[in-house]
Amino acid sequence: MATDVDIAQFVFRAITERKSLVLDILEDNGIKNMEQYSALMGELNALNYIKQELAGLLEKQEHNYD
Repeated sequence: MATDVDIAQFVFRAITERKSLVLDILEDNGIKNMEQYSALMGELNALNYIKQELAGLLEKQEHNYD
């Protein structure tokens, strides 16, 4: 059975992969219009926030195990 840490690590990896995909689209001029650009930037901001929160949670869990 998966632990909370396993689930958090899975989500962390999924966020990292999606963030990489969004950055690739932005860097490779794969943007079709301003609406898509705005949506991708919003998604990137959300991914960064969630990733930061998860990193903090994982760090707290690590300290609890020590």
